[in-house]
Amino acid sequence: MMFWRIAAILFLFRWIFGDPKVDVRFLAAGAVLPDVVDLLVGTVIFSELYSSGEIHAHTLLAPTVVAVGILLATRRGRRRRAWMALIVAWFFHLLLDGMWATTETFFWPFFGVDFPRGPDPFWSDLWPRASSDPWRWITEAIGLGYLVRLWVATGLTSSERRAKFLSDGRLPRIADREPA
Repeated sequence: MMFWRIAAILFLFRWIFGDPKVDVRFLAAGAVLPDVVDLLVGTVIFSELYSSGEIHAHTLLAPTVVAVGILLATRRGRRRRAWMALIVAWFFHLLLDGMWATTETFFWPFFGVDFPRGPDPFWSDLWPRASSDPWRWITEAIGLGYLVRLWVATGLTSSERRAKFLSDGRLPRIADREPA
């Protein structure tokens, strides 16, 4: 659910914070980071132990510890702003996943050190699980639609604007909605 996750977090960030200086690349990275880390660790490296894509990076502790590390390691400025955008996106990811409902994972290690096991085997059963949930495909289509709309509305179809976006991570202003 990559498109849905990135689009929803980008929408939420723009709606709540309205910060035109945010580095969208860090928001996108934070939007998928928990899934990338936990799928790699929980279903590839330690599949016999966890068989789950929701372990350490889906806890409240992980982004909090990383945020404290970022605050201690950086000074005010663009670098800190970018890294904190990653943390905000990470927290939004946990919100969108509804992780508070899985207290054993979300509040780990406060309710025990064991994570709930996922479906076993994880990868061979992935397609049947994904195809049995039409809501997953609807949200992906909505997310992709939002990202395409934002791409066009901000003028990223222009190679010049796209090159600037790739260098600084800032979305160009939407001409008819945001003042210059």
